Amino acid sequence: MRPNQLSLSFVFFLLLLLLLSSSSTAFRHLTGLLSLADLCRRTDFPDLCLDAAKAYGHAYPSPPDATALLSMHLDMAADQTRKVKAEAEELLSKGGGSPREKGAIDVCNTLFGDAIDDMDTVRKAVKGRDAGTANSFLSAIMTSYSTCDDAFSEIPLHNPFSMQDDSLSEIISNALALLPIAIS
Repeated sequence: MRPNQLSLSFVFFLLLLLLLSSSSTAFRHLTGLLSLADLCRRTDFPDLCLDAAKAYGHAYPSPPDATALLSMHLDMAADQTRKVKAEAEELLSKGGGSPREKGAIDVCNTLFGDAIDDMDTVRKAVKGRDAGTANSFLSAIMTSYSTCDDAFSEIPLHNPFSMQDDSLSEIISNALALLPIAIS
């Protein structure tokens, strides 16, 4: 072996050793190289993922990494949850409907507020790299939306928020899929 081949082999060996010794750091750098399309393909609703990036990407560095894309989903969910909460508050202020219907709307209104608060907790958990807390609170958010649906199915009356609940559940489902990539 010539001397320059030997030193090149030695450098390659050292780099390989460095990568293996910091595999989580290497994986973190590798996930930063995933394209937006690659990240979105890892979600249950890739078109929705791309929509989140299109609508909220201006507030994040380009190209977005998994953490930024997760935050975009939380931004989208928070905005849509605030809108549906405002609809619930408007229906409550009008005072129409049966007492049971008003009760179901009030349940949904409370759950929408809880979901917004839980999104803040998820953001803090992601920032602190606490996957367990983030996962638990994302799951709780999804439960809030389905519990709103349950409040109306128990009466039984049509849920005026069912379409929004479904859409919001899809957004949070994508956030759950992005979480392990973002925190790895």
